[in-house]
Amino acid sequence: MIHRALPSAAVLALAALPLGGCVAAALVPIAASGAVAKRTSDIGKERKGRKSVKPVVTVGSDAVLPPAIVAPADAEEPAPAAEAPQTGDDDGFAAMSAWVMAAGGAPSGKPVQSALLEQRSLAALPRTEVCSDQRRALLIDLDLGEKPFDLTDPPSPAPGLADHLRTIRGTGVAVVWIAALPEAASADLGTILKATGLDPLGIDRTLLLRQGETRKQQILNRAAEDWCVLAIAGDRKGDFDEVFDYLRNPDGPVALALEQHVGAGWFLVPPPIR
Repeated sequence: MIHRALPSAAVLALAALPLGGCVAAALVPIAASGAVAKRTSDIGKERKGRKSVKPVVTVGSDAVLPPAIVAPADAEEPAPAAEAPQTGDDDGFAAMSAWVMAAGGAPSGKPVQSALLEQRSLAALPRTEVCSDQRRALLIDLDLGEKPFDLTDPPSPAPGLADHLRTIRGTGVAVVWIAALPEAASADLGTILKATGLDPLGIDRTLLLRQGETRKQQILNRAAEDWCVLAIAGDRKGDFDEVFDYLRNPDGPVALALEQHVGAGWFLVPPPIR
């Protein structure tokens, strides 16, 4: 049988009380031999700024407790540091804004590369369109994953996004919202964008599904005709082009050619309105 030492505080308490019965008998050999009971305990693993305490207690007629600071047995462990809350500057919107500001500030006479893919190039090696003289724009996808944007949900805008959009509009770049909703929903969607403060003046454009259209790619193709799209923001890669939904080899040359645009024209961000 393995005998475990009593905790220091318990030994002192027992030594000070009149003991009888089995407990007294168990302590007699210790008192008779004048043995010194020691207990060395490492209080947990050594923590930052806190050393392990090793109290020593002598039991006998001359029992003394050395002047050491002993942590109470029920002392609470320090709470783990809380994770820093995510802000609007570390969720992709800041990078999106910086990219648009840099691209939007390029000289107007110089050719600008669009963030939209040239569809004919998908048969070989994908490349993006070259803008002509269209107005420059930022496309923001509102759909949550593969589900169309829900007009009935109480809207809550992504933190910090309104400030980024205000700065972008100040350069003359248009903000265009897209969603897999019918064009008949454009008025309701505009009301929500106003209410959230993402388009407080109601000057942004929306691109929704026209009659007969069933795919968001059809919206993107129309955007290429009317806008020089500097960047696209969405919560999934399929928001940039539907080719991502049909890749057979995610590590093949087509996938690698597409991946170079993520973070450089294509920006993965949280839903703008939750």
